[in-house]
Amino acid sequence: MIHVWREKAQKRCLEIGEPKPKQERFQYLPLTHLKLAAKASPENAGTLASIEAYRLPEFAHCLVFVDGYFSPTLSSLPKDLVCLPLDQAFQSYGLFLQNRWTKALKEEQDWFSALNAAEHGRGAFIYAPPNVKAGLHILNILTSDALGSPRLEMTLGKQADVTLVQTHVHLQSNACSNQAIDLTLGEGSKVRWLDMALLDPSATSFWSARATLKRDARLEILAFTDGAAVMRSSFSVELAEENSSLSLQGLAMLADSRQAHVHALVDHAAPNCTSRQHFKAALAGTSHSSFEGKIFVRPIAQKTMAYQLNNNLVLSDEARSNSKPNLEIFADDVKASHGSTVTQLSAEELFYLRSRGLTEIEAKSLLANGFCKELIDAIEIPSLRAPLLAAMKRVLANSHAL
Repeated sequence: MIHVWREKAQKRCLEIGEPKPKQERFQYLPLTHLKLAAKASPENAGTLASIEAYRLPEFAHCLVFVDGYFSPTLSSLPKDLVCLPLDQAFQSYGLFLQNRWTKALKEEQDWFSALNAAEHGRGAFIYAPPNVKAGLHILNILTSDALGSPRLEMTLGKQADVTLVQTHVHLQSNACSNQAIDLTLGEGSKVRWLDMALLDPSATSFWSARATLKRDARLEILAFTDGAAVMRSSFSVELAEENSSLSLQGLAMLADSRQAHVHALVDHAAPNCTSRQHFKAALAGTSHSSFEGKIFVRPIAQKTMAYQLNNNLVLSDEARSNSKPNLEIFADDVKASHGSTVTQLSAEELFYLRSRGLTEIEAKSLLANGFCKELIDAIEIPSLRAPLLAAMKRVLANSHAL
C-alpha cells in the first residue's frame, strides 16, 4: 500500500514543480547552488551499535531514525503508545492514513514536503490512545552525506497529552536531510514539541511540519537552531475545529556564514481559535535569515485571535535578515496583528550599561543574551540549555560589533 502513496506523492511533486527563486516561499534560499544528495541506504539503520551517547537523560523513551530510516531495534518506546513502521501502519490503520494522505497531498504546495512523502526512508507511525500521557525523545542520526528523509506520522486520541523533544546528530560533514512530521490532534488533546536543530555548519537541512487540530486541541511548538549551510523550516497548521489553539515560536542563533529560513502558514478554518507566532533571529558574521509567515482566516472563522511577530537582531554589517509577515482575513469579527523588526544593538542602552561600569563587550553580550533569553528560558530540560548557550557564545564571538 505504501508504494501506491509514494507514487501519488511523486506525481504531486511534478505538479508543484521544483523550487524556483522567483517563488515567494523560496526567494531567499540559495537555490542556484543547491543540489540534494542521492538517497541514503537503509544499511546503517541496522548497524549503528549504540545511541547512548546521544540520548537525553530526562527521557526514558526514544524514537530513532538513522539516515532517514526508523530503527525499531534502537528505539525504546512507551507501552502506552502504538508505534509501527509506516508500511505496517497502512495495513492496520489504512483507512485513516489513506484519508489523511489524500487530503495532505491535495493541499500540499511545498515541493520539499511532497518530496519527503515520495522518497522517505522507513517512516514511523505513532498513535496515542485517548487520555494517555507520554513523553518521547525523537533522535535523528545521519551517518553519511547521502540524503536522509525521516518521516513521522502521529495521531492523538481524545484528551491525549504528549511531549516531544527532537534532536539531531551529524556524524559526517555535508550531511543532507529532508524531514517531515505530520500531526493530527484529536479533541482536547495536547502536544508540546521542542525541536533542537543544532547542526553541522556544512549541513543541508529541510524540515516540514504539518498539523491538523480538532476541537479544543492545543499545539505548542518551540524550535531552536544555530543554522547550517542551508536550512529551511516549513510550518503549516490548520485550526480545523472550534477552540483549538497554536503557539509557534522559534529562535535562530547564526554565526559565520550559516543560514536559517522559516516559512509558516497558520490556517484558521473554524470559529473561536487562537494562534500566536513569534520568531527571533540573532545574526553575526555573514549569516542570513529569512521569515515569511501568513495568517489565513476563512470566512467561517469568526472570533479568531491571531498574532504574528518576527524580531531580528543584526550584530554585524555583513549579516542579512529578510522578513515578510502577512495577514489574509475573510472574516469580520477578528483580532489579528502582525509585525516585524530588524535592528542593531541600541546605542542608548549600550551607553547606559557602560555608564554603570560594564565594558563594551560585556554590555553588548548582556543585550544580545537578553534578546534570546525570553525563548531560551522556556526550556525546562537541563541537558539542552548548555548547547544553546554555547551557540549563543559563538554568535557573540563572531560578531564584528564585539
